[in-house]
Amino acid sequence: MIPGKIAAGVSYVGSSFHGWQSQPELPTVQEALQQAISKINNAPITLHAAGRTDVGVHATGQVIAFSPDHYRETSVWMRGLNGLTPPSIQINWVQPVAESFHPRYAAVARRYVYVFQDQHHDPFLRGRVWQTPQLNADVMHQAAQHLVGEHDFSSVRGAGCQSVTPYRCVHSIQVVRRHAFVMMEIQANAFVLHMVRNIARLLVECSDVSEAKHAQQILLARDRTQLGATAPPDGLYLTSVRYPGQDFPPVPEPAFLGATYNAAHTGEA
Repeated sequence: MIPGKIAAGVSYVGSSFHGWQSQPELPTVQEALQQAISKINNAPITLHAAGRTDVGVHATGQVIAFSPDHYRETSVWMRGLNGLTPPSIQINWVQPVAESFHPRYAAVARRYVYVFQDQHHDPFLRGRVWQTPQLNADVMHQAAQHLVGEHDFSSVRGAGCQSVTPYRCVHSIQVVRRHAFVMMEIQANAFVLHMVRNIARLLVECSDVSEAKHAQQILLARDRTQLGATAPPDGLYLTSVRYPGQDFPPVPEPAFLGATYNAAHTGEA
């Protein structure tokens, strides 16, 4: 049988790895997956992903794709990859796709969730959320609306960004409170380097001064030095990637967030 191209949905705990992209002598998500896929394939193989998450950034909805040399049932890939990868990586689904499918270039939207914990700091959640002082979620949400649409995002663009343009189109941003957590969900066509983490920092600053227009002022400045230090990667999750014409299974929610995560998706407070 003709092998065909395979896509898979992946969750992982970013604090267990030195980011997504393979690097010499360092544990990365890509390298762990490539080693497992190559073993099942009986030959070295290279995979591609929807996004190259940074050190410490997590994912519940990363999408990968690869072209194996040998046909395997999707159930075989599912069991094999979950058996050969570390416990901090989970394969959620496996599906055949067209040979032309590329998880990065075919994507039309990506969604991230950033999780703040501003009450009852739980030591067991360190590395999974950004534990902050008390936040004003209402002000943060109002401030976030100034960022919706197509803008020059130089003010939240990380140094070393290789993109040829700072312009991106943000489709939506929602900030909601759920008990001890504040959730920021953002969807855009694409993101510049550290854009979501810097937006997280910006919204915290807006909360601190109780001024939603602070976000607009920073955005229009087009100057990264006007903003504080980049928010930590701990609270950042790549939760889903959207592709036209693809019907991939729904994204699993992070178990420790429960209803909190659902609130970010439904807009409930």
